[in-house]
Amino acid sequence: MSRNAQFDTDARVVGDVLKGYAERGVLRSFSEGERRGRKTTFAMVWHYGRRFRLVLDSAAGTVSFPALLPGVPARSPMLKELKAFLRRFETEEVPEHRWIDPAKARLRMAVRAGSVSLALAVRNREFEYCTRRLVHLAQEVFMVFLPDGPYDDYRVEQLGFDPNLAWA
Repeated sequence: MSRNAQFDTDARVVGDVLKGYAERGVLRSFSEGERRGRKTTFAMVWHYGRRFRLVLDSAAGTVSFPALLPGVPARSPMLKELKAFLRRFETEEVPEHRWIDPAKARLRMAVRAGSVSLALAVRNREFEYCTRRLVHLAQEVFMVFLPDGPYDDYRVEQLGFDPNLAWA
């Protein structure tokens, strides 16, 4: 299979996973990927009605959510706690279905210009697995980490959360 055909296959696999989430109502909307070179960017509306981008970089072998969380200062307590929360998914502290299999993926987190990006480095062409796992990790951040921590002000100020419209 040629490199271009492989990149097309990778993009189709990732797009199909995201489309499935949109069809099931996990994502509020989803647009097919925009390809530039070996990168394909998918757009979706998701938590807090915000627009998110998932980027497939076939050449680098990564799937990522750039700027998943805006306004998180480097060296902040929130960032330290987020790193600890995410590291658990690389250990046996979590059930097997939530664990990141090191034979298939490696977790990466970065802070650039005050925004946290989350990525998985894909091993053995496991793009479907990594896309699913990345969406699940982001879901854990928004549904467990943020609500369970002292982050109400952050959710209101940075994410547009309206506590008057919150549901249980």
